[in-house]
Amino acid sequence: MKRIFTLLFAVLTATTIMAQMHGPMKFVGASNMTVSTMSNDNPSDTILFAMNGMESGNITLPAMKGMKTIPSFTISGATFTMGENHVVTFADQTFSTKVTVNGAEKKITGTSLSGTYNMADNSLSLTVVFQYGSMPMPMTYSVKGYYVKAVSNPITVTVGGQFTYNNDNVTYELRRYKDGETDKLDVTVPSYTLENTIMGDLTLGSYTVKGLVYDEAQGGYYRDYKNDGLKFHFTAVKNGTATMDKDYEFAVDKANNILVKYEGNSVSSIVNTFQMGAMPFGIVSVFSGSTTSIEGVNANATAPADGRTYNLAGQRVDNSYKGIVIVNGKKYLRK
Repeated sequence: MKRIFTLLFAVLTATTIMAQMHGPMKFVGASNMTVSTMSNDNPSDTILFAMNGMESGNITLPAMKGMKTIPSFTISGATFTMGENHVVTFADQTFSTKVTVNGAEKKITGTSLSGTYNMADNSLSLTVVFQYGSMPMPMTYSVKGYYVKAVSNPITVTVGGQFTYNNDNVTYELRRYKDGETDKLDVTVPSYTLENTIMGDLTLGSYTVKGLVYDEAQGGYYRDYKNDGLKFHFTAVKNGTATMDKDYEFAVDKANNILVKYEGNSVSSIVNTFQMGAMPFGIVSVFSGSTTSIEGVNANATAPADGRTYNLAGQRVDNSYKGIVIVNGKKYLRK
């Protein structure tokens, strides 16, 4: 009976992962590359994981800096098993792959790949030992990244509290993770355009606000980022002529903050309030997320406890519902 339950759980876990994916899953986090006595840290690497099924997947690692730069490469068919505690385990295994550099083919021989994908906090931890081309020394690459979820919907932008404009399709990227015992959120505000404004056609560049924490008074993850030293590119084109086209800082004496709210495990809204440089007016952009499907970053990360129950489609259910349910950010099997 236990074996049947374990198999059922593995199937449900795989189904949950597959439901999250629209192509490869993206993880971002800190890494280390060690070659002999040389060690290089990178605070932000991007790893891709694409499931082929319930037992194997493809892992794409980024370019790495060791004694020389190793180009990005994909490990195809990495095998894994699914455990009972929302943990996918990559048991120690070998691999081989090839890359082409300046027209020449280089072989990558992996003597070890191991790691875990922990669905409880949506972290992917990997350690990979390999040799590159004819280099005599093995390289050890280790990384721990957190799942990045993209959420797309229209936004409404109000300029100076008077003029309102819309963009019908904007995609934010959100990464929820643990910093010690504190739940945090990073938000990448995308580049988007606003057409036919009083200033012409505007293009606002992308930037990332890091370290949002849950604020009870605000009812969501919040950060005042006016002193974070962030910049973004702003372009205004009117009657075919660019009137503004450069990088701007955020005004440190004005309101510059972002608030992300969740309904259950779905992003319900992102409100970004900011003012650039010495411009006399503030801008407020409002993203309204869907609350009828799981668009959240992390189906298992710690969320504010509201006691509400959701199914895997993100829909509210009552106590009579049977199957996998999500309560306060955690999954349970209700019989």
